[in-house]
Parts: sequence; C-alpha cells; structure tokens
Amino acid sequence: MRALVTVGALAAVTALLVAALGAEPLTSIPNPRTRDSTWVTDMPLALRADTIARLNSTISDLERTTGAEMAVVVIGSLDGLSVEEAAAQLFALWKIGKADKDNGLLLLWSTGDRKVRVEVGYGLEGVLPDGKVGAILDTYVIPRFRSGEFDEGLLAGVDVLLRAVRNEPVELPPPASESYEIRSPTLGTLLTGLLTVVPAGLGSVVGFRRWRRYRRRRCPECQSVMARLEEAEDDSLLDKGAQAEERIGSVDYDVWKCPTCSHHFTLRYAKWLSRYGKCPQCHNRTKSSTETVIERATTSSSGSARVEERCAFCSYRAEYTKVLPIIVVSSSSSSSGGSSGSSFGGGSSGGGGASRGY
Repeated sequence: MRALVTVGALAAVTALLVAALGAEPLTSIPNPRTRDSTWVTDMPLALRADTIARLNSTISDLERTTGAEMAVVVIGSLDGLSVEEAAAQLFALWKIGKADKDNGLLLLWSTGDRKVRVEVGYGLEGVLPDGKVGAILDTYVIPRFRSGEFDEGLLAGVDVLLRAVRNEPVELPPPASESYEIRSPTLGTLLTGLLTVVPAGLGSVVGFRRWRRYRRRRCPECQSVMARLEEAEDDSLLDKGAQAEERIGSVDYDVWKCPTCSHHFTLRYAKWLSRYGKCPQCHNRTKSSTETVIERATTSSSGSARVEERCAFCSYRAEYTKVLPIIVVSSSSSSSGGSSGSSFGGGSSGGGGASRGY
C-alpha cells in the first residue's frame, strides 16, 4: 500500500513538473562562458552544487594546461530534436574550442529524454574517435545513470574524457564486455526505478507536442478530415520568404489542405536552435550574423569585434563594431559563480562523437 502511495505521489510531482517546466527552447540555454566564465549549464537543476564546482574546476585546469575547452549542458527535454542534432547545433552556435585547433568537447544530457551525447571537435577526433567515446559512455556514464547516480556518472565520464584529451592512459574493457547490464533487482534499483517516473514524465512533453503538431485535423469549412501536404507540395502555397526560411532550416511550415473543398491553412514552427534571426527589413527569420574578433578581451581591458549581418532572402546588410567585455575571473577556480565572462574560442565540430540512451 505504501508503495502505491509513493508511486501516486511521484506521478503527481511529475504532472506538476511537466506543467510548470515544459521543455525549454535550446536557444534559451545560457552559455556558461558568457554568463560567468564557467563551463557548466544545468537547466533542470539535476546536479549537486559540489558536482558543478568540481566539473568547472576540472575543465578550467584542462583549458589552462592544454587550451582545450569543454561544455557540460543539462536540459530537461530535446522537445522532438534528436540528441545528435541538438548537440551539433549547440556546438556550432557556441563555437566550443579554440578556432585554430578545434579542440572543443560538448557533453549534452537531456534528463527527460534519457539521452547523453558527447560531441567532439575536429582537432580532438584523433584522441577521441567515435568508438572510444562510445566505450567511455558505456563504461563510466551509462551504468551509473541507470542506477540513478547521475552526479557520479557525469564526474567519472568527464574525468576520463579529459584524460583522453591529455593523451593519458584510459582503462576500457573489451568491446564485448557488457557485464554492467546484468544485475539483480535490489531495493535500491527498485527505488531508482520509481524515481525515474519524474524525468520520464518530463519526456512525455515531447510526445504531447508531437501529437499536437501531427494530430488529425478537420476542415473548419466542411468538417472533412484534412491532409498534411508533403514538403514538395506545400511550397506552392508558401510565399517566397517562407520558402527561404524552410530552405535554410530556420523555420518549418506545415500546410494542411482539405481534399473536399480545398480549404487550407499554414502552421509555422520555428527551429529552436538556429543561427538565423529575424531580419529587420523583410521580417523573415533569415538574418545571420558573423563575428570576427579584432582585439581579444583580457582580464584588464575590454576587446572589440566586427559583426556582419546578412539576410538570406532580402538585400539587408549591416556591419558594426561591438565591445567585448573584460574577462572576469572567479575568485576561486572551483566556484560556479561570477558576474560576466568571455565566450568560447571559436572551434567547430564535424559531427564526431557518440550518443547513448539509458
């Protein structure tokens, strides 16, 4: 009876969390470098404060000794995106790693989707090939995540990844070893199973939003069931600006048409993580910006950068110079606080890395 009450309570908590939190847009994820010169962003507050402090300290030491950069990002939900797509786009948006070395790493964990992705910059693919990254996740992260030891799993995984970046020995079992998957149920694992109701509930938000988008719709004119047109068909019913948005991937449009009376309407879905913004001239989501550092900011002086804005649809062009704020160093390397900071170094990734569910 007590177990049933516990399950009921957890279900109630899940419902409240889903209603209150939903799934945050990826564009709202704070960049930890520009926020406070740290390396970790934990949107759903899934990690302990001491875990975040240790991660920041460890990654700061890596950057200081090797120049490599790593971001650890925890979100509540991917909201329909694949973890690979989300990680690749976030990596490209933040430009993790140094521009001349592409030595960046991103660990993205979606608690609601129960997915983890490590995205590897071009310059680190030699020491962290896809197979090795997958083995690190399988050995150090996923077993702990399945046991509910999320802080321990992240700390262990990041530690081994950074040892690999330093070319230090990394202990990995033979590829065929999967002993961690064979375990007898205990009271601890049963309780862990109950606790997973909450993140699973958050993940259900994704399914609801997909259902809301693709559910059957009736024509408001004649009540017939409408059909969602294929991409090739809907272009003829979109204006040129909307076609441009779809072409560059900043917005996705669904056109629903009634087969009986030909009534149709269009629904707009902006991509959450896109390098394109709203153009001030044509008002389409087709404006891109590139930033070139003229003078780097330091701990004693501000810097400057040239920003170029271009629209992929209309003739809008703009160039201006912006001030880069002075780099503020935290009073302690293990602190997760700070007031403002620098950005990542301009690195890029070619899609290398590995993803796992748990």
